[in-house]
Amino acid sequence: MSALVLAAAIGSASGASAAGTATLVSGTVLPHNPPMGGIVRLDLQLRNDTSTAWTAADLVHLTWKSADGKTSTEDTRQLGQPAAAGTTVSLTLVTLAPAAVGHFSLATELETHGTRLAIGVPTLFHLSGFLFKGRGNGHGLGMSQWGARGRAAAGQDYKKILSTYYTGTRIDTRDTSGMVRIALTDDPVDLARPWPRLFGPLAFVAGPVTVEGLPQLQASAGSSLGFDANGTAQPIAFVVAPDGSRGTPVVISTTLTIHTSSPAGIRTNIMQVMGGDFRSGAEQRRYAGLLQIIPKGGATILPVNLLPMEDYLKGVVPAEMPPYWGVEALKAQAIAARTYAIGHVGRAGDFDLRASESDQAYSGLTDQRAESNAAVDGTRGQVLSYQGQLITAFYMASDGGHTVSSEYRFVQWDQGPKLRSHLGYLTGISDPFDHAPSWQVGPFSADGAAVLLKDNGLDLGDRLVGIDVLQKEPSGRVVGVRLRGSSKTVEVSGPTLRFYFGFPDTLVEIVGGG
Repeated sequence: MSALVLAAAIGSASGASAAGTATLVSGTVLPHNPPMGGIVRLDLQLRNDTSTAWTAADLVHLTWKSADGKTSTEDTRQLGQPAAAGTTVSLTLVTLAPAAVGHFSLATELETHGTRLAIGVPTLFHLSGFLFKGRGNGHGLGMSQWGARGRAAAGQDYKKILSTYYTGTRIDTRDTSGMVRIALTDDPVDLARPWPRLFGPLAFVAGPVTVEGLPQLQASAGSSLGFDANGTAQPIAFVVAPDGSRGTPVVISTTLTIHTSSPAGIRTNIMQVMGGDFRSGAEQRRYAGLLQIIPKGGATILPVNLLPMEDYLKGVVPAEMPPYWGVEALKAQAIAARTYAIGHVGRAGDFDLRASESDQAYSGLTDQRAESNAAVDGTRGQVLSYQGQLITAFYMASDGGHTVSSEYRFVQWDQGPKLRSHLGYLTGISDPFDHAPSWQVGPFSADGAAVLLKDNGLDLGDRLVGIDVLQKEPSGRVVGVRLRGSSKTVEVSGPTLRFYFGFPDTLVEIVGGG
């Protein structure tokens, strides 16, 4: 990142200045070519060449103007330090460039004793890049959790909430006494790789626990069952004593089924990272039921929690929705989650559902609350059906004011949209009850955007020149865009664009250009 020398660019820094000025002795601006909406830092040395002292309360104005001379933005802050006549002060200023593309100037002035003193001459910039401004969070299908919150606060019960988001459905009951298998990580854990420092020295399950058929792996309270890879890259399990010493290791060649006698459940650090809560102990979770450790080849294992469906839901509802969002919203969440989960029971392979947003967030016993437990118990067995069939109960955090019609679900683009079949219960609706905050992602510089795309396997050259929206669907979400690079142009779907740049929803306004 280069520095722009202000002494050369916005005023002379040598020799005595005329009386009554704020003389720029030296200064730099970083970066020289900021993206639109980007951070600009000025490091200045100013000499007070007036006849009076500057006070700490004197104001410094940073004014951005567009090419036509109109003020775009102005930042004002206090000088922060006094300066007697003839003395020099150091000043560091940080400002945001306008969120627009084009030519701009940045003027710096000191306001003291009722007079504004120019500091050098305005610095010229050409701003480019891309900024994404939008609403919503998720795929837009089905029930909005923020909308359910708003509807519950407005007096709607859970039946009304569900019938609004899932058109034409009815509430039925199903037997939920069976077990469900929950993969605690999206992918198998490689024990041969260094264990994340955040998670402690090694993968473990805290005692007291027993392992079916392996009495040598019984760990008492205060001990733990540890996991690692041996010298031949095989997964192993062993008891870790309170002093840290390891017992005789057992190679994990078949599934280990772990039980606990603790009423607090099975405590382990082998799980999907969620929530970004880095307090001590937050890197561990507690689970009801059983824990299976399934070998998946090499030194990899997959942790799977087995427990009754209704107990599973008591770990889903508080992970998906805060308990203070209202009992009717929690009940709606419980029924949507139950419907989604039942539709996945019996999936081929080692598990039915993942414990992350890949299926449904699940935090076991760790985050359970009385309010969410009551919502699960109060709707026990209740599910949503449409024309006699269990629905796929999609839901998301926020619909941004409008849900998506099912033919646009996870839409793909190939010289136009590739629409899916319409599901009558997933018809887009306007949702004035969703009051989730809007968001902004970026800015990305034109060359930075090109690097990001290249890192995702899409090489369009050294700059992204433009993003053209080709189509939006009725809710306003982007269906397809054209990405114009300095050496290549491609068309991709809105969901693909969202994946590339990491914004929460395709209900987005794209600002800028290269």
